Amino acid sequence: MASNFANGVLILIIFFSFLSNLFFFQKKFNLSIRLFNFSSVLIIFTFLLLIYFFYSSNFSIAAVYENSHTLKPIFYKIAGTWGNHEGSLLLFIVIIAVYGSLFSIFFNKAESEKFKSWVIFFQNNLFLIFLIFLITTSNPFDMIVPRPIEGLGLNPILQDPLLVIHPPFLYLGYVGFSLTLSLVLSGLVNKNLNSNWAIISWPWVMIAWVFLTIGITLGSVWAYYELGWGGYWFWDPVENASLMPWLAGTALIHSMLVLKLKNQMKSWTSLLAIITFSFSLLGTFLVRSGVLNSVHAFANDPDRGVFILMIIFIITLSSLIIHILFSEKNKRITNYFLSKESFVNLNNLFLLFFLFVVLLGTIYPIILSISDQTISVGPVYYNTILAPFVFIFLVLMSIGPLLKWSNKIKLQALYIYIYIFILCLVLSIIIIVLSNSYDLILFLGIASSLFLIFSILGEIYKGSIRIKPFNLPRLLSHMGVGIFFLSIFLNSYYSYTKDFEIKINETKSFDNLSLKFVDHSISKIENYLEMKTKFEIRSGKEVFNLEPSVRKYFQPNQITSETSIKPTFFSNYYLAINFPDSQSIILGARYYYNYLIHGIWLGLLLIIFGGFLSVFKKRI
Repeated sequence: MASNFANGVLILIIFFSFLSNLFFFQKKFNLSIRLFNFSSVLIIFTFLLLIYFFYSSNFSIAAVYENSHTLKPIFYKIAGTWGNHEGSLLLFIVIIAVYGSLFSIFFNKAESEKFKSWVIFFQNNLFLIFLIFLITTSNPFDMIVPRPIEGLGLNPILQDPLLVIHPPFLYLGYVGFSLTLSLVLSGLVNKNLNSNWAIISWPWVMIAWVFLTIGITLGSVWAYYELGWGGYWFWDPVENASLMPWLAGTALIHSMLVLKLKNQMKSWTSLLAIITFSFSLLGTFLVRSGVLNSVHAFANDPDRGVFILMIIFIITLSSLIIHILFSEKNKRITNYFLSKESFVNLNNLFLLFFLFVVLLGTIYPIILSISDQTISVGPVYYNTILAPFVFIFLVLMSIGPLLKWSNKIKLQALYIYIYIFILCLVLSIIIIVLSNSYDLILFLGIASSLFLIFSILGEIYKGSIRIKPFNLPRLLSHMGVGIFFLSIFLNSYYSYTKDFEIKINETKSFDNLSLKFVDHSISKIENYLEMKTKFEIRSGKEVFNLEPSVRKYFQPNQITSETSIKPTFFSNYYLAINFPDSQSIILGARYYYNYLIHGIWLGLLLIIFGGFLSVFKKRI
């Protein structure tokens, strides 16, 4: 009964969505928009219905049976709604609808009614495509007869408070770029992809970009403390799938700045919008196609992957055709090399190069697997190729904002920054010598990151500490980038790890640190058994305890590791343990010393906060 009702609502939504298109072609634009908004209300209702089925443990619904269990806490029962392929795809469609409806509500310029109707038309068709895909291949309301008494449970590694909110934020970013695509296509069709278009579109693009940045950050923090690997980014293909649209979206934002102020880079902006959403769809394919073996992937159905590839092809090809047919030919404009426009273009080229490197490293192993060949693409590949270009990118980020729009700047105005650059080189040499780490990559990484940070501080100082409000988002986000990369370089060179085996009451010593295995206990907590341990750590004169644990879940039968982390101002002491064999008295453990990890989180927070403020800024 529950399944039939929900499926009936989904069919009704498809009917209203088609009807919205029909009224659009009849030029009854207001009615078309209202029908889309009504469809949005109905799809939100179906999502709330699915949440209720998870909450009430209605195992007659296949998605609930496969991803929930009566022993699960309510919090994780509800999170199970989007912790699976079918439910997350429904959330994907809900967000497409919500973005479109919010735009139709908040954009009320009478003179742009045609533009608005085209935006909703494109958004409605994206909504319709994925809704048909949901019903035909990934229906979250499929029924099981007879009704099972108990469910299979949610993957224990996903039962974490942070991971409950990580997917929705990521989707608000991924899917938010659907509205960006609709805005661009409407601008192209209506021949008004110009400065006014950039002003209208700016907050919607920035909102999606901020949500995606938050989602990536939450995922990174979760991976750091939950997976027990001691790191924050592993170049996992699904991690890369979220990074690629972020890189394209960042390039899009900077192109829109030029379009907004100078009415240039129209074709470049529309092309970047298409690329950004296409890579968002590529991330959807990677997570749901079954081509990847990842802690992030939650579907293993190649047939669905074929359908998603077809959707990506249709949407991308249709968008490119509209781009080719309707984009205006750019007038040949010569910009001075030492101008903001030139440096925005250069930085965008670097961002697209980074995107290409990540794309190649992500899909090349997949392509090889077709012919039964295997290759591992990991941090060495990315770090070796990207690092030299990151240095140049950071220097360009430092200089670009100091230049003028469309005007050649006098070199004398940059002399102070030459002195700042020399200062950064000297400081980097001092750090290298004092730490006895003679490495060219580290030296260049520290120097270029410090140059970006000090350039921003110099810009603030030149403004007599008074920061103009419209510059604050850029200053914060660029400062965040500088702190982020500086922390990454220092973390990668000054962190270390030790794997060891230890018995109860035994002490292990290395460097200036000793670890004593003091105690352990086993307890039953709701749906899992947990073995807690206690280690006494001595670092110099400091003494503290770390208490990592391992959990064995009943349903599904799976083991997870819970880390223990002692934060200090500059570093983290981090300890994780393995699940011991029943006959063994030896415990395997992993100790990590993570230097300046807080700087990475601080940099990301500044980037997010700067992006959030940029949603509301009125000028460049």
